[in-house]
Amino acid sequence: MKYEALETIIKSDGLRIVLVQGFPSPWGQAAKAMIEYKGLLYRVAPQLAGEENTELLEWSGVNSGPVVAWDALAPINRWEDILFLLERLAPRKGLLPEPQKDRAHCLGLSHIICGELGLGWNRRLSMFKPILDSGEAPTGVQNMADKYGYNSEDVAKADRRVCKTLEMLADILRKQNHDGSRFFIGEQVTAVDFYWTAFSNLCSIMPAELCPLDSTIRPMFENVSEEVRSAIDPVLIEHRDFIMKEYFKVPMEL
Repeated sequence: MKYEALETIIKSDGLRIVLVQGFPSPWGQAAKAMIEYKGLLYRVAPQLAGEENTELLEWSGVNSGPVVAWDALAPINRWEDILFLLERLAPRKGLLPEPQKDRAHCLGLSHIICGELGLGWNRRLSMFKPILDSGEAPTGVQNMADKYGYNSEDVAKADRRVCKTLEMLADILRKQNHDGSRFFIGEQVTAVDFYWTAFSNLCSIMPAELCPLDSTIRPMFENVSEEVRSAIDPVLIEHRDFIMKEYFKVPMEL
């Protein structure tokens, strides 16, 4: 993967994505993997974590990644908007099931993983906590904490919320495996499989040879409470490893 200047990406046509450079940010990594699964051509520009990213803000209305743009359409950044765009661009390799009940289940699980106060949101709060508690948080981390509504009430509940989500996801996978499926829903890969695989790194980061994080960044991802570690059923990691091998590029491109 080759990063191009944001200015170049803004002026280009076709499909473009802005990723958080150097981090396995799961929202962006899931979107990138789905783009590649669908066989869509794309170009990529970097977003710098914790920095102002003024040019990105002026173009897209946000200063964080991912941001996705298609031709002259306005850039989008919400996980569901990105998913729906990719479904329109490459419907033959759909990641939302056709049966309405399964489709609703897929979108509901995706929200619990990706959405506000979901798995990723809560893990991010817990990752910020030791840095902010130290009283020596870098400006970039403080900026991100402020941006994502860091507060003591939600931080106190974060790990328990994560554990409940992990337990639910494991229950679903065990039932699916019992029924002969390797996927969260039905018999085919869906968006939920991509999202869990990307977001699993917030709970159990993959080894360096598969997720080549800078050594100064990795400790933030490795700092997982014993409560969360205990809630990670082996079936979740087995599923992550299977989907990563079959549907993602490894080592991950950061």
